[in-house]
Amino acid sequence: VEFTHLGNGRTMTYTIVSHHEMDLEHGKLSCNSPIGIALMGRKAGETVDVNAPAGKFQIRIDSVTIE
Repeated sequence: VEFTHLGNGRTMTYTIVSHHEMDLEHGKLSCNSPIGIALMGRKAGETVDVNAPAGKFQIRIDSVTIE
């Protein structure tokens, strides 16, 4: 999934994986993380709220690729 953090404009690309496979250095984000939870069931073009420990923010889903 590629998304843009609407607070800082930064675009990021991650693969959503189980919490056992999580490895942020290699672009693998846990489905149980705040971003992973917010992205589940969503599609490209949607804006979603993320409730992270550091605070709430919004991201826009730019693209979703299913592998």
